[in-house]
Amino acid sequence: MEEHITSKRMSFGEAIRMAISQAMESDERVFAYGQGINDPGGFFGSTVGLSDKFSEVRCFDVPLSEDSLIGMGVGAAIQGRRPIYVALRFDFLLLMMNQIVNHAAKWPLMSGYQSTVPLTIRCIIGKDWGQAAQHSGAYHAMFAHVPGLEVVMPSSVNDAPRLLLASIQSDLPTIFVESKPLYELTGEVELPIEPSPLGQASIVREGDDITFVAISHMVEFAKGVAQDLAEKNIQAKILDLRTLSPLDEKQIITSVNRTGRVAVFDVGWQKFGLASEVSRLICMTPACRLISPLVSVGQKWEHSPGGCFREHEHYPIQQQVVTEILRLF
Repeated sequence: MEEHITSKRMSFGEAIRMAISQAMESDERVFAYGQGINDPGGFFGSTVGLSDKFSEVRCFDVPLSEDSLIGMGVGAAIQGRRPIYVALRFDFLLLMMNQIVNHAAKWPLMSGYQSTVPLTIRCIIGKDWGQAAQHSGAYHAMFAHVPGLEVVMPSSVNDAPRLLLASIQSDLPTIFVESKPLYELTGEVELPIEPSPLGQASIVREGDDITFVAISHMVEFAKGVAQDLAEKNIQAKILDLRTLSPLDEKQIITSVNRTGRVAVFDVGWQKFGLASEVSRLICMTPACRLISPLVSVGQKWEHSPGGCFREHEHYPIQQQVVTEILRLF
């Protein structure tokens, strides 16, 4: 009998919470922990009520000791559990680098692939909340550079729970990156939640003139740029990568081959990031040729300023990006 699929409108935080709840209901090996995870706010609403439903044995608060807490998660994962660690700001993952890179990412290889590390680490990129350099870092490219790590970056309310469920079910350690602006969104979420395959980009807009490769909250930014360009009779195709590692190289190359032009919309700095990887793919694919220079859209090469006016200038501005892309034509 075919299962009836329905949907429900919810916030980004509610969608995340529903995915975690569904994962914990279906698999007793799944547990969640993190600083403030059981506070009244519940990590922007994404963990509210989980401890009441599953007890504090499976959803519990912890003190600030990032390196040891990830070490605990790695050990639990190796022993067959599926931990979800809530790490708040992305910057705090730098305190866990030894455990993430030298232990979690390398353990399967070092064990002769007899063991896995199914650990999911949730973290937020703190754009637009005025907490300056130490709470706004975007280090997704750094982690994507490490073999054995998955880096997942949803852009929509509907995709987020499906990608999170896939991350929890994955046997690889996964960095699940949430952007603060996404928590302001609401949207329809298909129920029941089904995991979305990692490494498959989504086409969110069709176009023949230029390819937009975007990730996380920059997908919405790219939509705004595409709308402005459409008024000039320039049609942009938008690829929402959804995951940085694994990367959907095939869709990128196929689309760029068709349009001959590309702009990369990254949530991080422009140097040594997503635009660099897209450039590498194009340069190493003999049949792929650009008819105009690649456009890189991202943060300025500086740490995010604390003041709201300087912070605004630090991040991409839509009209400036539109003007830059128009020069290609």
